[in-house]
Amino acid sequence: MLPRWTDPRRSLRARFALLLGGSGLALALVTAAVVGIVQRGQLVEQQGYSMRREALLLARVLDGALRQRLEQLQATADQPLLASGLFDPGDARLLLEGLRAQQPAFAWIAIVAPDGQVRVATNALLEGTDLQAEPWFAPAAHAPWIGSRRPAGALTASLGLVDGQPPQLIDMGLPMTDTAGRTTGVLVARLRWDWLRELHRSLKNDLNVDNGIESAVLDRDGRVLLGPPAWLDRPPAVPPDPEADPGLVTWPGEGEFLSDWERSPGGEGASGLVVLLRQPAALAFQPAIEMSRRLLLLGALGTAAFMLLSLWLAARVARPIGELSAAALRVVHDQPPQFAAIPPEREDEVAEVAHALRRLHDTLARRLAEQQLATARYETLFRDAPVAIYLAIEDHLLIANQACVRLFGAPGADALVGLDTAGLFHPDDAGLAELRLRQQAALEPGGAPTPTLEHRIRRLDGGIAEVESTAIGLALAEGRGVQVVLHDITEQRQAQAALRELNAQLEARVAARTAELQGANAELDAFAYAVSHDLRAPLRAMTGFSQALIEDHGAELPPPARGYLDQIVLAGQRMGDLVEGLLTLSRTLRGALSVAPVDLSALAEQTLADLRRAEPGREVAVEIEPGLVATGDRRMLAALVNNLVGNAWKYTAGCAGARIRVFSITDDGSRWICVEDNGAGFDMAHAGRLFKAFARLHRQDEFPGLGIGLATVQRIVNRHGGRIEAEGSPGRGARFRFTLPERPRAGVNEGATA
Repeated sequence: MLPRWTDPRRSLRARFALLLGGSGLALALVTAAVVGIVQRGQLVEQQGYSMRREALLLARVLDGALRQRLEQLQATADQPLLASGLFDPGDARLLLEGLRAQQPAFAWIAIVAPDGQVRVATNALLEGTDLQAEPWFAPAAHAPWIGSRRPAGALTASLGLVDGQPPQLIDMGLPMTDTAGRTTGVLVARLRWDWLRELHRSLKNDLNVDNGIESAVLDRDGRVLLGPPAWLDRPPAVPPDPEADPGLVTWPGEGEFLSDWERSPGGEGASGLVVLLRQPAALAFQPAIEMSRRLLLLGALGTAAFMLLSLWLAARVARPIGELSAAALRVVHDQPPQFAAIPPEREDEVAEVAHALRRLHDTLARRLAEQQLATARYETLFRDAPVAIYLAIEDHLLIANQACVRLFGAPGADALVGLDTAGLFHPDDAGLAELRLRQQAALEPGGAPTPTLEHRIRRLDGGIAEVESTAIGLALAEGRGVQVVLHDITEQRQAQAALRELNAQLEARVAARTAELQGANAELDAFAYAVSHDLRAPLRAMTGFSQALIEDHGAELPPPARGYLDQIVLAGQRMGDLVEGLLTLSRTLRGALSVAPVDLSALAEQTLADLRRAEPGREVAVEIEPGLVATGDRRMLAALVNNLVGNAWKYTAGCAGARIRVFSITDDGSRWICVEDNGAGFDMAHAGRLFKAFARLHRQDEFPGLGIGLATVQRIVNRHGGRIEAEGSPGRGARFRFTLPERPRAGVNEGATA
């Protein structure tokens, strides 16, 4: 038989203990279940938010690193040496080698022609090889492009093996254009994958590996670029969904993981990277599981305690207050609290205190954990950042990362602590130091950073470095502080100085060669004029004596001899015409340009009027666009129009429905003046001979002439700094078009090439 005080039927204390014990156990079970569900949801939200920030950080930094290399390629493509489109391969190779030396991450850099042929490459590798079939060629020819990871291929022999395998490289490239905006080729680079892997590894070191967080980076094709070795170069088991919120995902054969996908920023030259972070659900929800177990344990202990304590609870009303006090003291001494289970329906002062203490403890514990996590993450990023960073309070250096120690040539971070930040500037940049101090004094914590400032620093080992620096304000426990970020630009400035010197040398060489060419052309014109002038007298004598011999003794000569004399006369007249052509060609371009607006429409109408008066019986349909005005020398432009229109008139002879058009078109951003006819035309296979002096594409008996008209036209156009082009088809006519700059270069006779 049970003792009376333990029998619920006879003891109020036993019934009270049973009631409180059962209620406490039920409350513990319900609370454990509810708290587990709620905390599971909170953990998904909190861990997912933290995971999203980590993924975004990885995506932006990796994308930024790739974009930076692409921007370096763009800066190289914009160099005047390459942008001109006319460069010496040796000079271009020296420029590419300089870029590769500045950025060892580039394994190979090359300039590829539009047809896919490698024109210039570092170490002359693959020069002359056709790379049109490469996956980077087509997209990089239209816009900046970053490709996927793949073996080095033909570059393996020069790069060597990595762990017995060909090294892995990443393609990137961009189109090259000349000063007129025309595409001249592709500037391509093969980036070392190991460099990107090490950057990824250094960035993910701040993740808590004890939590089992894994990361992977996908390329634009959806294959794993960085991550576990077993995942590389294949799509992940779960398709990426960067638009979805972080959440639980079931991975085939592996179980549930808290997963998040984040895409790198878009825009021109974007890498298209997608970053995956995942954590096993068991590890992600371990705090919730532990809390549920703790609550169950506490509930069981509380139930037992209630059943025992309820025996004398009625006499000890103040007992709960003592329990709450003991729990509060455990919190003060950094021990886990043990709050008494309070029924939800209880609303007295004891319950209010218990709930307030529980909420206070939970809030403090959560905020402390968040602060510790944020502090650990910041310390890791600060310490391992690839750029130099230091924190200063009251203009005195407090802490510095390893990159900063290396930049200042210090033996350790302790050697920099306490230094006056203004004293870190070079003495000659004292004015910039004062400017930076004023900027830092105006900073607000969390506000916008100072503008970037270029200056020199004085290293502790006596050296000097050039840097770009910026500062942001911080609210620290010790007071108002600043965080200063420095980028070492010493090598960049040295490279720029070397490039300026190289450009100056190139300009001097071009000027010298231009002067030599001008002198040679002037001597050639003078020689042609002198030879032509000196030949006229002997030719006149030869022709005159031959005609006199025919007139005085022609009847006495036998027919063959008379025929020979006729041929001599004709040859002399022909040679005289050629000499006159040389003089005409020389006189056309002699003298300085007289630059003024010239009405080409009026010149064309005048030329056609003269031609109609010379051949009134011809029927030719003429169409001249009014208002065709060009800037240049009126005498030369008149000769240009006269030759082009005269040729159109001559080569439409005998053509039914002859037609001549003079009009303008706009092509490639330039205004072209066109002279078009439907006459004899020419074969484009012989177009290279059109503008050569005395070179003709038709027989003399078909269309008479000396062959100097188009040579004169080309020299006039070249003299004005313009361009001329021709196109035609036998029997279907021809079109000649030329474009002149708005302001031709006036000066002495520079000469021209046919």
